[in-house]
Amino acid sequence: MEIKKLKNLPTSCQKVAEFSDKQQYAEAGFWEKMRVQIHILHCRHCHSYHIKNEALTELLQKYELNLLSKSEKEELKAKLVL
Repeated sequence: MEIKKLKNLPTSCQKVAEFSDKQQYAEAGFWEKMRVQIHILHCRHCHSYHIKNEALTELLQKYELNLLSKSEKEELKAKLVL
């Protein structure tokens, strides 16, 4: 559910979705975290979004996805051209 792209949601819900995303990546400040927690207590849509966001983050961390470095990507591209 992409809560931020829904135009009919209140601005507060859109902001909470943004703060929820930041919280999942440890980029949210104390007050942003508090705002998310307070808001999701009474808003079922944001609560659902936050739970799904947490589940996605846990899955990504569980499987420890490794990204290729820029040099590794260039090396693969060179091999594909040959």
